[in-house]
Amino acid sequence: MYVTVVNVHVKPEHVVDFVDSIRANHEGSVREPGNLRFDVLQSIEDPSRFILYEAYRDEASAKAHKETATTPPGATRRQTGWPSASRGQV
Repeated sequence: MYVTVVNVHVKPEHVVDFVDSIRANHEGSVREPGNLRFDVLQSIEDPSRFILYEAYRDEASAKAHKETATTPPGATRRQTGWPSASRGQV
């Protein structure tokens, strides 16, 4: 299994846009071959903070995910303040 955990701190003025974008990303991602899990968690204490937990069968499936239309483009990432992800194989 190949897991990516992404900690996201969204600019407060973009939380609604981010939620819309990540919802579309989630809905497409869970249909991808090799996807085992794609969770989006929003902090209760700070609604501008999210954790994305993505599990794929293998590294190739995870890489294929990043090339899909459901992965937000760089402009969306910059706008919302997406940081880099932590990746690992289990």
